[in-house]
Amino acid sequence: MSTTVGAHYISEKISQVRWLPEKLTQSERFVTGTWDMDTNFVRVWRLYANPYAENVEHTPRCNDKMAIEGDVTGIEFINDDTFAVGCNDGRLSLFNVHRAVEEDQIRRTAHSERLHYYKCSQANAPCTGISVYGTDIATVGEDGRLNVLSANNLRQVKRTIEADSMSLLATSFVNQNQVVTANRMGVIRLFDVRTASDGQPTISFMAASQDSKSSNFVSAMVTHPMQQHILICGSEEGSITVWDMRHLNFPASYLSAHKTSITDIGFHRQDPSKLFTAAEGGEMWMWSDNKHLIDASQTDSSSAWLAGDRLRSLVNVDGILTNIRKAINSFDVHGSRLICGSDSEAVYIINDV
Repeated sequence: MSTTVGAHYISEKISQVRWLPEKLTQSERFVTGTWDMDTNFVRVWRLYANPYAENVEHTPRCNDKMAIEGDVTGIEFINDDTFAVGCNDGRLSLFNVHRAVEEDQIRRTAHSERLHYYKCSQANAPCTGISVYGTDIATVGEDGRLNVLSANNLRQVKRTIEADSMSLLATSFVNQNQVVTANRMGVIRLFDVRTASDGQPTISFMAASQDSKSSNFVSAMVTHPMQQHILICGSEEGSITVWDMRHLNFPASYLSAHKTSITDIGFHRQDPSKLFTAAEGGEMWMWSDNKHLIDASQTDSSSAWLAGDRLRSLVNVDGILTNIRKAINSFDVHGSRLICGSDSEAVYIINDV
């Protein structure tokens, strides 16, 4: 079945987009966060059947919105109806979605104290990334700080780690106790949040680069949903580096990919054989396993991503979106439907991925 793309212009630059979780059906609701607007909003949307538009099954309509204090820099769901929002004012918020037959509603249920700030000027530092594991939320910021909070109490920070002397750009939980961070020079650090109060990482390693003499910062990272020791990093140069967290002497795989910086990277939650990457140049690619070529005796638990130089022959690459001309900042996939938010002030809904 071929994919179909619907472009829906909403007059806001979308920095973050996430489907509302659904266990048994295809999700019809999603939330967005904006950036670079006079007033930024968190909105909840719902898809409605559109019999008047050709080649477009559904049209999104905003059910509710709430103004937020700055640019939205991260959105992650904690459970089916609660999601965390990171903001460039250095704070974290929790929102709740009330699902209704007619109009869904959102409300802010919690707001943290300032989590990120510059020591010298005491000015707010942007929160640049968040990651969620269960009810724990990790935040990183331009102040080089890593915070771990519980969604049950945002007013009390469980752990604050002076993780770096420069801006952190991305973070991801490896497991409940380990968090990785990436800084602007391409240094990736692994922290055990139970013992790392002094800011000493368990291990540090550098992002791979086409030019060994230049740095290549990690702009997005994700762990494999089924094999959490597999860490996949998207970079400034548009390449993908795969790390086996059990063996960090060298990358497990390295791929040249986009020609511009990767802005978001993530697996299909229900089908982890598919990986998606979004790029600053307005591209959205899907990487899928060539299952009939994967030999379990030569790869780790049949994972193509640890196949080293053989990786290129073990994955197919499909360009789902191209030539958008402005950055695709965020995406999410649920079931057979993928949604993207971009600087073109539009959301793109792709069916049958």
